[in-house]
Amino acid sequence: METIASDTLSLWREEGSRLIPQNFEAFRSLVAQARDFVQRGEYHAAAVYAEIAALYATEQHCGLFVSPELEQILLTIGRQTIPIDVTLNKNFSCNKAPRNILHVSTAVMGIGGHSRMLWRWIGQDTERSHSLVLTRQGLHEVPKFLKDAVNNSQGRIYVLDKSIGNLVSWAKRLREIAASADLVVLHIWSYDVIPTIAFANREQSPPIVFVDYGDHCFWQGVSISDVVANLRESGMRLSHERRGIASDRTAILPIILNPIQRMLSRAEAKRQLGFAEDSIVLLSIARSLKYRTIDGVSFADAHVPLLEKYDRAILIVIGPVDPEEWSAAIQRSQGRIKVFGQREDTAVFYQAADIYVDSFPFVSITSLLEAGSYGTPLVSRYPYSHASKILSADAPGLTDKLILARNLPEYTTVLSRLVEDEEFRLSLGEATRQTIIERHMGSHWQRYLEDVYCRATTVPGLTVTSLPTTDRMFVGEPDVFLQKVFSSRDIEIEEIIQSRLRLMPLKQRFYSWVELVKQHGFGRLNVLLPEWFYWHYYRRLQKWSISIKK
Repeated sequence: METIASDTLSLWREEGSRLIPQNFEAFRSLVAQARDFVQRGEYHAAAVYAEIAALYATEQHCGLFVSPELEQILLTIGRQTIPIDVTLNKNFSCNKAPRNILHVSTAVMGIGGHSRMLWRWIGQDTERSHSLVLTRQGLHEVPKFLKDAVNNSQGRIYVLDKSIGNLVSWAKRLREIAASADLVVLHIWSYDVIPTIAFANREQSPPIVFVDYGDHCFWQGVSISDVVANLRESGMRLSHERRGIASDRTAILPIILNPIQRMLSRAEAKRQLGFAEDSIVLLSIARSLKYRTIDGVSFADAHVPLLEKYDRAILIVIGPVDPEEWSAAIQRSQGRIKVFGQREDTAVFYQAADIYVDSFPFVSITSLLEAGSYGTPLVSRYPYSHASKILSADAPGLTDKLILARNLPEYTTVLSRLVEDEEFRLSLGEATRQTIIERHMGSHWQRYLEDVYCRATTVPGLTVTSLPTTDRMFVGEPDVFLQKVFSSRDIEIEEIIQSRLRLMPLKQRFYSWVELVKQHGFGRLNVLLPEWFYWHYYRRLQKWSISIKK
């Protein structure tokens, strides 16, 4: 039983080869609609359709990781709607070290890699002031740890969608806020078009760094980014080869971790969790969507052979929301597969773990690094060829220490050795801890950051002629596998349009709503409310109404 059988990979390749051209044509139709709105001077609607196109390309891989045509549409919107400010005399091109950093994120939450990277970045880079702009925070509360980090750096937090407006007006506001910054760092979600519109006039924009969290998928923002900060080598290679980003505009910036201080021994942590001290704890932590069943083999099923072989072994998985498919495996292991929902208090679990096993088929690099920083050996599955390296769990500090298993028999063999050979397990865990510290923590990480700042403030300014101009579709690895690995379901264009109705101008909102009703029969009237009104008034009224009924 292989991790993914070779015939399954062949089927995935065939299906990907069939779907990519279809997705590409659907994407191009959305881009064409955005372009039509631009030509008619309807820039607000054009921005919404540009976001719909970007979101579609993210969810349904189209054989491209960047769209020069979509970027040009967004640049045109920005140049037409945000005029050059003749009173702005600031020289953004000077080579001075930046002091005031403006971070831009789509939204931040209590969990997730974006928010924690941003929080730790600000906490580490103490010699500078850090402010934060949130473009689409909605009703989510800004986590206290982020508020404190920004306040401690003498910065401010701005939430654009708290104010009446739309994508274009929020982009204008972002541009105004950025006028006082020395450098902008984008931590945005792949479809967020607001920064590209805001910084379309590059001559009046600060240097911009794009942090490539979604290196495995389509994103937009290439045309405004002076430097792309890649979190891993495979992402940097893909930036060169598929996004057309020059080598002097890319840099490695490892995921930052807080220094780890073990508060409990493994034995003490196991006791706190109710496990025997001599048990061997395997741990995995990731969002639910990263644990998908492949060929009828669930993540839990993959560990049953090991658990049947070693009755002291226990598998703990944190993150799955409803692992009903795992019930048979849990029974076969006599309940030695323990599943917990999403939670933030994971430190005791990390400290109890003897072995860390990566999520599958979607890797979870931050969790790997956090586990490794406690001195735990790491194991991940990788059934693909080198051409699909972006699907692996490579990262600075992991490349030489992470054990990659190509199939399930090899996976069980690797885990068996780690269970049986305590000396090997402990020595590999300690070596992993040391190499992670040397790249992801404190002054070690700060050196990578200073290199990113230096590149962003010294690299020659971007020009339109230096960018590709037409979209090119690719049908090969890794493209043919992306839909299966990273998407849990197919998403129709109509579904994405419906999710963005509240952003559209009233006329276009009503027209699109009527068309959706004709085609699908769903006609919730609340989608006709503008997004700013819905998030900040309608939902609050709903909650108030519910509380009154109680």
